[in-house]
Amino acid sequence: MKILLIKPETVGIFSFTYLVEHEALEMEYLYTLFTSHGHEAVIYDRRYDLMPLKKKLKREKPDAVCITGYITQQKLMIRYCDIIKKYDPAIKIILGGSNVEINYANYFDSKADFLYHLSGLENMLRLIDHIDGKEGAPELKDIKGICYREDGEWKVTPKVIESPEDLPIPDRSYFYRNKNRFRYLCFKPLALVKNSFSCPGNCNFCFCTNRNSGKYSCRSAQSLVDEIASLDVPAVHITDDNFLTDARYLREFIRLLKERGVHKKYLIYGRADFIAHNEELIKELAEVGLALVMVGLEANKDDELDSYNKHTTLSENEECIRILSENRIYCAGLFIVHQKMTKQDFKDLYKWIAARDIIPTVSIFTPMQGTAIYREYEKDMITKDVTKQDLFHCLLKPDHMSVWRFTIEYYKLSLKLGWKNRRSSLYADNEYAKGVLYILKVLLIKLRRAIVL
Repeated sequence: MKILLIKPETVGIFSFTYLVEHEALEMEYLYTLFTSHGHEAVIYDRRYDLMPLKKKLKREKPDAVCITGYITQQKLMIRYCDIIKKYDPAIKIILGGSNVEINYANYFDSKADFLYHLSGLENMLRLIDHIDGKEGAPELKDIKGICYREDGEWKVTPKVIESPEDLPIPDRSYFYRNKNRFRYLCFKPLALVKNSFSCPGNCNFCFCTNRNSGKYSCRSAQSLVDEIASLDVPAVHITDDNFLTDARYLREFIRLLKERGVHKKYLIYGRADFIAHNEELIKELAEVGLALVMVGLEANKDDELDSYNKHTTLSENEECIRILSENRIYCAGLFIVHQKMTKQDFKDLYKWIAARDIIPTVSIFTPMQGTAIYREYEKDMITKDVTKQDLFHCLLKPDHMSVWRFTIEYYKLSLKLGWKNRRSSLYADNEYAKGVLYILKVLLIKLRRAIVL
């Protein structure tokens, strides 16, 4: 059976920058799974492949199509389904990814044949065997974690808790053919490594903690280091929503890297409280290549941290920043601005961040569908448009200013912080003329695709 694997084009503000671009790891996993079991698979990465969808279907003649995407790409994925079914109703369509896993009912009005709402891949292979009519393939009702139509109604099979240890080592042929595209600012080429499902934290604004039925599961340090050692790249992003969870695990990780003589730069997500209370361990991680930590600092006030269910304090944030700075690790601080803020609060937040060794990213408080806080704020949301749930749009009416004024204050804050850090070595490869040309290129591509998808 031939399967076309579609990664949608980027939606929103990030589509206009070339400075952060990740490999299509989810597609590489699917490619590996299918080809290792006798199927033919083709990766169609619409971030770079400008061939129209209909033309791609005509060229590849797939029996099935798999599409994955984030919540902001939901409308686009549904539109793909319409085009595919209009082209050939016999093509089976499977939708998956983080948004389908958490919000699968959002796709019940689509023309998809199957929705896959799991983090792992074992049941995806069982579904493909069923579609292919393979002898001994299970009935749909016996395949876990899928939605399918029966007599015109959607049926939903139960989820199962899975382990990333069961994932195959991805075939990165596509990555190596295009590796110079993939980067995080000055870290390039950059590979992704999947090491865990879900997160042990329970921040109420976080989407990822609900994946894998909310159960955190992690690979062995040996498995992780084996994959990292096999990568022909100088930089690796370990994609765990929180890599800094277990001191013993991290010491084993350090020991294995040293034993294998692996020398790379590592980008991770981590919590401020762990860093604040494990200074010596962070120093050891820096010695084996830890170069950047994306850390949710969120706010400059303790009461705001409490409201996010962070279980961290401002003093821990301060200690985290100091430890990362002294070990020459970039502190990529993540902050949230919220609808109760005044103009003075925006000014105070700028002063607090600007006075510290932080490379910040500021997001707008977003009650994203699938998070613990969504139901609390759902009735108050200005719009339910999922394309706006990208952390850069104001979705709740501000208490002290208009939506327009709040948006101005937000972008003013972000631009001021960006200008302040413009000479950081993290932006060493930031060529402004190239950036402007890239924006113009993206605009032309978007215009073309508005006419011919």
